[in-house]
Amino acid sequence: MEFMKTSDFPTTEYSGISGIYFNKIIDTIIKIGDLDKSKQTILDYGAGHGVIKSKLFSVNPSVTVINFDIKEELTEVDDWRSVTFNTLIANEVFMYLDKHMLEELLIELKSINKSLEIIVGISKQSVLNNIGKYILLQPKAHDNTMLKPKEEISTLLEFTYIDKHISVWGLADVYKLRFK
Repeated sequence: MEFMKTSDFPTTEYSGISGIYFNKIIDTIIKIGDLDKSKQTILDYGAGHGVIKSKLFSVNPSVTVINFDIKEELTEVDDWRSVTFNTLIANEVFMYLDKHMLEELLIELKSINKSLEIIVGISKQSVLNNIGKYILLQPKAHDNTMLKPKEEISTLLEFTYIDKHISVWGLADVYKLRFK
């Protein structure tokens, strides 16, 4: 898969006012996947600064989280295919892929593990989100988005079904998906 330059991808900061929102999404990801109670191996696809790993380890040291990011300084593995995992988390990441790239990724993931749990966070990119971007002085927050939220979930649903869904303050959706 061909990607944009790594500098084109923003890395989420979990501090300040926006940190309240992003931490709520992480808490919802943990809740929807029962990640605080289970012993499993998770690939955090687009891990950024590894907040999920840190937060999960503090509540469930038996879980293994492998951070993968296209930014070399933020990843623990050069190639996500080199590790074994039974849950994949992609929080506000797939929007940076085009439809074809996401389809290829899903086909590859299914070929590796048909019983994989996929937990995704999807920003609604609504009027409310856009107002928040300006209030938080992040007007370019969604500039490199290749998939709009409806396109992203519809592409995911071509390959998966929704096991669980939780809305986060009407600003984002968190889904637990399984392959059809």
